[in-house]
Amino acid sequence: MAEFENPFERHLQLSPTELGALAPYISPARFDAGQNMFPHGLVCEELIILKRGLVRVYYLHEGREVNLRLLCAPAVATALSSLITGAPSEEWVEAVSAIEGFRLRLVEFEAAHPGELKQRLRRALAEQHYLSMERRLRTLQWKSADQRYAYFVRHMELDIVQGMPGYHVASYLGVTPESLSRVRAKRRGTS
Repeated sequence: MAEFENPFERHLQLSPTELGALAPYISPARFDAGQNMFPHGLVCEELIILKRGLVRVYYLHEGREVNLRLLCAPAVATALSSLITGAPSEEWVEAVSAIEGFRLRLVEFEAAHPGELKQRLRRALAEQHYLSMERRLRTLQWKSADQRYAYFVRHMELDIVQGMPGYHVASYLGVTPESLSRVRAKRRGTS
């Protein structure tokens, strides 16, 4: 238990008893850069609590990858729509850099422990997802690439702003990589 104490510390306060109930369902997790953590087309029953690394969640639209969420520690990565509905995932969850964290076999835990903790875990996941999607929607409301990037820099975690490759940021912002490159060059020139 002491190895991972409360891997949810930023998202959910857990008592020692609750951590004890979760412990048999939690194991260390590592992924290499470029590895799919939750592949498209499979039903997702787990989540990864990130300790280190960058993750993107994307789908294909007309043959083009569109980033929905960009994540860094201490976020929780999962194919949430699949986890909620029990249907095959329509998105990919991919390690952008090497990932270290913890795997929680959530569906297995919930089957053995229905009740309040299950509801609190699901609510914490839904809240994180909602806030992430709200931030992305607000980003997309800005008209220009410069405005979108300025909002992104102000509201996104520093690890993502500094470490996420530009082409992933451009996809997330809904701009071309060339537009993002111009915006970044302009910002460096005025700094």
